[in-house]
Amino acid sequence: MAKIGLIQVEIIEGQDMQERQDMMANLVESTLKEGADIVCMPEAFQYLSCREIIHTPERLDEVSAAWQERMSALAKKYHAYIVPWDYYYNHDDGRVYNSAYILDREGEFVGRYCKCNLTHSEIELKGLANGMKYPVFDLDIGRVAIMICFDNYFPEVAAAYGAQNADLVIYPLYGDTLKPQWEHKMRARAIDHSMYVLSCQNDNKYDIAYSGLVDKYGEVIAKLDKPQSYKVVEVDLKHRVLTHTTGRAEYEEDIHEYLHRCRNYKSYEAVVQSGPEAKTWDEIFLGNVPSK
Repeated sequence: MAKIGLIQVEIIEGQDMQERQDMMANLVESTLKEGADIVCMPEAFQYLSCREIIHTPERLDEVSAAWQERMSALAKKYHAYIVPWDYYYNHDDGRVYNSAYILDREGEFVGRYCKCNLTHSEIELKGLANGMKYPVFDLDIGRVAIMICFDNYFPEVAAAYGAQNADLVIYPLYGDTLKPQWEHKMRARAIDHSMYVLSCQNDNKYDIAYSGLVDKYGEVIAKLDKPQSYKVVEVDLKHRVLTHTTGRAEYEEDIHEYLHRCRNYKSYEAVVQSGPEAKTWDEIFLGNVPSK
Protein backbone atom coordinates (compact mmCIF):
# COMPACT_ATOMS: atom_id res chain seq x y z
CA MET A 1 0.00 0.00 0.00
CA ALA A 2 1.08 3.60 -0.63
CA LYS A 3 -0.08 6.85 0.90
CA ILE A 4 -0.51 9.51 -1.77
CA GLY A 5 -0.36 13.19 -0.81
CA LEU A 6 -2.52 15.75 -2.61
CA ILE A 7 -2.19 19.52 -2.29
CA GLN A 8 -4.21 22.44 -3.64
CA VAL A 9 -2.50 25.83 -3.70
CA GLU A 10 -4.17 29.23 -4.05
CA ILE A 11 -3.21 32.10 -6.34
CA ILE A 12 -3.14 35.24 -4.20
CA GLU A 13 -2.49 38.46 -6.08
CA GLY A 14 0.62 40.29 -4.97
CA GLN A 15 2.42 37.27 -3.54
CA ASP A 16 6.06 36.94 -4.51
CA MET A 17 8.00 33.79 -5.32
CA GLN A 18 9.12 33.23 -1.74
CA GLU A 19 5.58 33.42 -0.42
CA ARG A 20 4.34 30.96 -3.02
CA GLN A 21 7.18 28.57 -2.27
CA ASP A 22 6.35 28.80 1.42
CA MET A 23 2.71 27.94 0.71
CA MET A 24 3.70 24.86 -1.27
CA ALA A 25 6.25 23.78 1.32
CA ASN A 26 3.71 24.08 4.15
CA LEU A 27 1.10 22.07 2.26
CA VAL A 28 3.62 19.42 1.28
CA GLU A 29 4.86 19.11 4.85
CA SER A 30 1.27 18.77 6.09
CA THR A 31 0.82 15.65 3.92
CA LEU A 32 4.16 14.26 5.08
CA LYS A 33 3.21 14.72 8.72
CA GLU A 34 0.21 12.48 7.99
CA GLY A 35 2.44 9.79 6.53
CA ALA A 36 2.33 10.48 2.78
CA ASP A 37 4.80 8.33 0.84
CA ILE A 38 4.77 10.64 -2.17
CA VAL A 39 3.50 14.14 -2.94
CA CYS A 40 3.81 16.46 -5.94
CA MET A 41 3.43 20.16 -6.74
CA PRO A 42 1.70 22.12 -9.54
CA GLU A 43 3.19 23.59 -12.70
CA ALA A 44 4.70 27.10 -12.65
CA PHE A 45 3.06 28.26 -9.40
CA GLN A 46 6.18 29.77 -7.80
CA TYR A 47 7.01 31.82 -10.91
CA LEU A 48 3.65 33.54 -11.46
CA SER A 49 5.11 36.84 -10.26
CA CYS A 50 8.43 36.44 -12.09
CA ARG A 51 7.73 34.68 -15.37
CA GLU A 52 10.73 36.35 -17.00
CA ILE A 53 13.10 34.17 -14.98
CA ILE A 54 13.25 31.69 -17.85
CA HIS A 55 15.19 34.28 -19.82
CA THR A 56 17.90 34.59 -17.14
CA PRO A 57 19.37 31.08 -16.84
CA GLU A 58 21.89 32.01 -14.14
CA ARG A 59 19.14 33.30 -11.85
CA LEU A 60 16.94 30.31 -12.70
CA ASP A 61 19.79 27.96 -11.79
CA GLU A 62 20.22 29.68 -8.44
CA VAL A 63 16.52 29.64 -7.57
CA SER A 64 15.83 26.08 -8.71
CA ALA A 65 18.90 24.73 -6.87
CA ALA A 66 17.81 26.38 -3.62
CA TRP A 67 14.26 25.00 -4.03
CA GLN A 68 15.58 21.50 -4.69
CA GLU A 69 17.76 21.73 -1.58
CA ARG A 70 14.76 22.78 0.50
CA MET A 71 12.57 19.97 -0.82
CA SER A 72 15.41 17.48 -0.43
CA ALA A 73 15.63 18.33 3.27
CA LEU A 74 11.88 17.73 3.66
CA ALA A 75 12.06 14.41 1.83
CA LYS A 76 14.86 13.25 4.09
CA LYS A 77 13.20 14.53 7.27
CA TYR A 78 10.00 12.58 6.61
CA HIS A 79 11.55 9.71 4.66
CA ALA A 80 9.20 10.29 1.71
CA TYR A 81 9.26 10.93 -2.03
CA ILE A 82 8.71 14.51 -3.19
CA VAL A 83 8.06 15.49 -6.82
CA PRO A 84 8.72 19.21 -7.33
CA TRP A 85 7.92 20.96 -10.59
CA ASP A 86 10.51 23.45 -11.90
CA TYR A 87 12.06 24.93 -14.99
CA TYR A 88 15.35 23.26 -15.80
CA TYR A 89 18.33 24.93 -17.46
CA ASN A 90 20.41 22.33 -19.27
CA HIS A 91 24.02 23.49 -19.32
CA ASP A 92 24.88 21.01 -22.07
CA ASP A 93 22.57 22.43 -24.73
CA GLY A 94 21.89 25.86 -23.24
CA ARG A 95 18.11 25.35 -23.36
CA VAL A 96 15.40 25.70 -20.71
CA TYR A 97 12.87 22.89 -20.16
CA ASN A 98 9.53 22.60 -18.39
CA SER A 99 10.19 19.74 -15.99
CA ALA A 100 9.45 17.84 -12.81
CA TYR A 101 11.76 15.55 -10.89
CA ILE A 102 11.68 12.97 -8.12
CA LEU A 103 13.55 13.12 -4.82
CA ASP A 104 13.82 9.85 -2.91
CA ARG A 105 13.27 9.11 0.78
CA GLU A 106 16.79 10.27 1.57
CA GLY A 107 16.38 13.48 -0.40
CA GLU A 108 18.52 12.24 -3.27
CA PHE A 109 17.75 13.06 -6.89
CA VAL A 110 16.15 10.09 -8.70
CA GLY A 111 15.43 11.45 -12.16
CA ARG A 112 13.71 14.12 -14.22
CA TYR A 113 10.99 14.31 -16.84
CA CYS A 114 11.04 17.18 -19.34
CA LYS A 115 7.68 18.06 -20.88
CA CYS A 116 7.59 16.67 -24.41
CA ASN A 117 4.48 18.37 -25.79
CA LEU A 118 4.68 22.15 -25.55
CA THR A 119 2.05 24.80 -26.22
CA HIS A 120 2.37 27.67 -28.68
CA SER A 121 3.35 30.12 -25.95
CA GLU A 122 5.99 27.78 -24.54
CA ILE A 123 7.55 27.31 -27.98
CA GLU A 124 7.26 30.76 -29.52
CA LEU A 125 7.07 33.17 -26.59
CA LYS A 126 9.04 31.45 -23.84
CA GLY A 127 11.52 29.65 -26.07
CA LEU A 128 11.37 26.37 -24.15
CA ALA A 129 12.79 23.15 -25.54
CA ASN A 130 10.81 19.92 -26.00
CA GLY A 131 11.72 16.88 -23.95
CA MET A 132 12.15 13.69 -25.96
CA LYS A 133 11.85 10.82 -23.48
CA TYR A 134 9.19 9.24 -21.27
CA PRO A 135 11.09 7.74 -18.32
CA VAL A 136 9.50 5.52 -15.67
CA PHE A 137 11.09 5.40 -12.24
CA ASP A 138 11.21 2.33 -10.00
CA LEU A 139 10.32 3.39 -6.46
CA ASP A 140 9.59 1.16 -3.48
CA ILE A 141 5.88 2.01 -3.81
CA GLY A 142 5.70 1.11 -7.51
CA ARG A 143 6.64 2.34 -10.97
CA VAL A 144 6.08 6.09 -11.23
CA ALA A 145 6.02 8.38 -14.29
CA ILE A 146 5.33 12.07 -14.91
CA MET A 147 3.36 14.05 -17.47
CA ILE A 148 2.91 17.82 -17.38
CA CYS A 149 -0.21 19.86 -18.22
CA PHE A 150 -0.61 19.91 -22.05
CA ASP A 151 0.81 16.36 -22.22
CA ASN A 152 -2.64 15.14 -21.17
CA TYR A 153 -4.01 16.21 -24.57
CA PHE A 154 -1.93 13.45 -26.17
CA PRO A 155 -2.96 9.83 -25.46
CA GLU A 156 0.44 8.69 -26.72
CA VAL A 157 2.03 9.95 -23.49
CA ALA A 158 -0.04 7.67 -21.30
CA ALA A 159 0.45 4.87 -23.84
CA ALA A 160 4.23 5.25 -23.54
CA TYR A 161 3.94 4.87 -19.78
CA GLY A 162 1.44 2.03 -19.99
CA ALA A 163 3.83 0.12 -22.24
CA GLN A 164 6.42 0.47 -19.46
CA ASN A 165 4.01 -0.79 -16.77
CA ALA A 166 3.71 2.48 -14.87
CA ASP A 167 1.55 2.18 -11.75
CA LEU A 168 1.17 5.90 -11.06
CA VAL A 169 1.43 8.96 -13.30
CA ILE A 170 2.20 12.22 -11.52
CA TYR A 171 0.43 15.04 -13.36
CA PRO A 172 1.37 18.62 -12.41
CA LEU A 173 -0.50 21.24 -14.42
CA TYR A 174 -1.20 24.94 -14.57
CA GLY A 175 -4.91 24.45 -15.24
CA ASP A 176 -7.19 23.86 -18.21
CA THR A 177 -9.98 25.50 -20.21
CA LEU A 178 -12.06 22.51 -21.32
CA LYS A 179 -14.85 21.31 -19.05
CA PRO A 180 -15.80 18.49 -18.87
CA GLN A 181 -13.25 17.23 -21.41
CA TRP A 182 -10.28 17.73 -19.10
CA GLU A 183 -11.57 15.25 -16.56
CA HIS A 184 -12.77 12.84 -19.26
CA LYS A 185 -9.28 12.69 -20.74
CA MET A 186 -7.55 12.18 -17.40
CA ARG A 187 -9.91 9.39 -16.44
CA ALA A 188 -9.53 7.78 -19.86
CA ARG A 189 -5.73 7.75 -19.48
CA ALA A 190 -6.13 5.83 -16.22
CA ILE A 191 -8.62 3.34 -17.67
CA ASP A 192 -6.71 2.68 -20.88
CA HIS A 193 -3.54 1.62 -19.10
CA SER A 194 -4.73 0.50 -15.66
CA MET A 195 -2.76 3.13 -13.76
CA TYR A 196 -3.44 5.79 -11.15
CA VAL A 197 -3.24 9.44 -12.19
CA LEU A 198 -2.43 12.10 -9.59
CA SER A 199 -3.18 15.67 -10.71
CA CYS A 200 -1.92 18.80 -8.98
CA GLN A 201 -2.95 22.20 -10.36
CA ASN A 202 -2.92 25.88 -9.49
CA ASP A 203 -5.98 27.81 -8.30
CA ASN A 204 -9.23 25.91 -8.82
CA LYS A 205 -11.49 28.99 -8.86
CA TYR A 206 -12.52 28.25 -12.47
CA ASP A 207 -13.98 24.84 -11.53
CA ILE A 208 -12.43 23.05 -14.50
CA ALA A 209 -9.30 21.19 -13.47
CA TYR A 210 -8.51 20.12 -9.91
CA SER A 211 -5.97 18.40 -7.73
CA GLY A 212 -7.16 14.83 -7.38
CA LEU A 213 -6.49 11.14 -7.72
CA VAL A 214 -8.02 8.81 -10.31
CA ASP A 215 -7.80 5.05 -9.83
CA LYS A 216 -7.23 2.31 -12.39
CA TYR A 217 -10.96 2.06 -13.06
CA GLY A 218 -11.14 5.75 -13.98
CA GLU A 219 -12.95 6.67 -10.77
CA VAL A 220 -12.09 9.95 -9.05
CA ILE A 221 -11.30 8.70 -5.55
CA ALA A 222 -10.01 12.01 -4.17
CA LYS A 223 -10.57 15.64 -5.11
CA LEU A 224 -9.58 18.86 -3.37
CA ASP A 225 -12.27 21.54 -3.59
CA LYS A 226 -10.83 24.20 -1.29
CA PRO A 227 -7.78 26.41 -1.84
CA GLN A 228 -4.79 25.80 0.44
CA SER A 229 -5.98 22.32 1.30
CA TYR A 230 -4.41 18.87 1.37
CA LYS A 231 -5.31 15.22 1.74
CA VAL A 232 -3.60 11.85 2.09
CA VAL A 233 -5.13 8.80 0.40
CA GLU A 234 -3.96 5.21 0.83
CA VAL A 235 -4.09 3.02 -2.28
CA ASP A 236 -2.68 -0.23 -3.62
CA LEU A 237 -0.66 0.83 -6.65
CA LYS A 238 -0.16 -2.82 -7.59
CA HIS A 239 -3.90 -3.58 -7.65
CA ARG A 240 -4.83 -5.69 -10.68
CA VAL A 241 -7.93 -4.77 -12.66
CA LEU A 242 -9.74 -8.01 -13.48
CA THR A 243 -12.31 -8.10 -16.26
CA HIS A 244 -14.50 -10.61 -18.12
CA THR A 245 -14.10 -9.63 -21.76
CA THR A 246 -15.30 -13.04 -22.92
CA GLY A 247 -18.68 -12.26 -21.38
CA ARG A 248 -18.47 -15.44 -19.30
CA ALA A 249 -18.11 -15.17 -15.52
CA GLU A 250 -15.84 -18.21 -15.21
CA TYR A 251 -13.10 -16.49 -17.22
CA GLU A 252 -11.40 -13.40 -15.89
CA GLU A 253 -8.23 -11.70 -17.01
CA ASP A 254 -5.79 -9.03 -15.88
CA ILE A 255 -6.90 -6.38 -18.40
CA HIS A 256 -3.58 -4.53 -18.45
CA GLU A 257 -1.63 -7.68 -19.29
CA TYR A 258 -4.35 -8.86 -21.68
CA LEU A 259 -4.21 -5.63 -23.69
CA HIS A 260 -0.41 -5.73 -23.69
CA ARG A 261 -0.50 -9.26 -25.06
CA CYS A 262 -3.07 -8.42 -27.74
CA ARG A 263 -1.88 -4.93 -28.70
CA ASN A 264 -0.35 -4.90 -32.18
CA TYR A 265 2.42 -2.39 -31.50
CA LYS A 266 3.87 -2.74 -34.99
CA SER A 267 0.63 -1.47 -36.52
CA TYR A 268 1.09 2.00 -35.01
CA GLU A 269 3.54 3.25 -37.59
CA ALA A 270 1.24 6.12 -38.56
CA VAL A 271 1.30 7.35 -34.96
CA VAL A 272 5.03 7.18 -34.35
CA GLN A 273 6.03 8.89 -37.59
CA SER A 274 6.20 12.68 -37.89
CA GLY A 275 2.53 12.99 -38.84
CA PRO A 276 1.02 15.26 -41.50
CA GLU A 277 2.61 18.60 -42.30
CA ALA A 278 1.64 21.08 -39.61
CA LYS A 279 -0.30 24.21 -40.50
CA THR A 280 1.15 27.63 -39.70
CA TRP A 281 0.33 29.31 -36.39
CA ASP A 282 -1.61 31.91 -38.35
CA GLU A 283 -3.83 29.22 -39.86
CA ILE A 284 -4.25 27.45 -36.55
CA PHE A 285 -5.25 30.61 -34.67
CA LEU A 286 -7.49 31.82 -37.52
CA GLY A 287 -5.34 34.87 -38.23
CA ASN A 288 -5.09 36.09 -34.62
CA VAL A 289 -1.91 34.56 -33.18
CA PRO A 290 -1.31 35.25 -29.44
CA SER A 291 1.60 37.63 -28.96
CA LYS A 292 1.90 37.54 -25.16
